[in-house]
Amino acid sequence: MNEAGNEHNNGGASTRGAPPRSGFGWLTVALSAAGTVLIILMAIGVNADILGRELINHPVPGVTEFLGLAIVSVVFLQIANTSREDRHISNDLLVSWVATRRPRLASFIYGVFHLVGAAIFLLIVWWVVPILLENYNGGYYKGTAGFVEIPVWPFIATVIVGAAAAAVQYVLLAIEQFRRSGGSANDV
Repeated sequence: MNEAGNEHNNGGASTRGAPPRSGFGWLTVALSAAGTVLIILMAIGVNADILGRELINHPVPGVTEFLGLAIVSVVFLQIANTSREDRHISNDLLVSWVATRRPRLASFIYGVFHLVGAAIFLLIVWWVVPILLENYNGGYYKGTAGFVEIPVWPFIATVIVGAAAAAVQYVLLAIEQFRRSGGSANDV
């Protein structure tokens, strides 16, 4: 906590749960909300499947396939907002120690970490785009032909959108950290 009593972490947003202050902030909130809707749909599907198995000895067709596709989408839809709000799990014991002695150096290190995160998510986008095109053009689906056919490409598209949003978020966080790291040479 800082002097004002607000939670503050050198790695991200100034306060946890900070309201979105930009169009991009609202986009990350919208993507996260879409991920939450998927979680609710998954919970409904699992419960319906369990009830179907127990009450009428018949599972709900397609639930297993939907869950397998949706779980990855949830992660990628929510990662940008999770990073924006600094609500991710992190192990920064060493950098936190550095921050108590050299806060500008710690900000620089966090900035580098964020740039690495951006690069990783951009690599994911670069790697997954051809897979999306192949699935879209090939009409790939999960399930049983003629019975339950869930197209795969929309779920792959959420990976690309979420990874691109995460990359942008990490670049924004890196810029914030590099600004904090600027100053007199005595602080570094």
